[in-house]
Amino acid sequence: MKSHRFWKIAFYIYIGIILAISISAYLKIIPNEIKHFPYYDTILHFLLMGFSAFLGHLAFNKRKVKISLNTLKFSLPLTPIIISIFILIEECLQIFSPNRSFDLVDLAADFFGIILFTWLAEITKINNENTSRN
Repeated sequence: MKSHRFWKIAFYIYIGIILAISISAYLKIIPNEIKHFPYYDTILHFLLMGFSAFLGHLAFNKRKVKISLNTLKFSLPLTPIIISIFILIEECLQIFSPNRSFDLVDLAADFFGIILFTWLAEITKINNENTSRN
């Protein structure tokens, strides 16, 4: 599983960066210069959350959860689901912060980013330890 070590390390470092950005936003210490870019907030939500889903999906070997509802059976990617739950909670917590505001557009950008980047992770080939030995 050496090939996944890189993705796991990258994922955990990236989560640390995301947490630092989130804390900076709550403390209102994000540089004002970024506000000059139109729709910067929505674009960053899309890219940052999408990339976290990409890294997480690859870090945990594209692990999926099987769901069975009567005759309907399908599987969903585990890490992007967990990231989506945390994003939903964090966005709702912004209601209680004087420095942040709940925004459905941000939430939609998060989810669209997660969907696109999870798909990109799905089509990304990962070197397996077994194939490198042959």
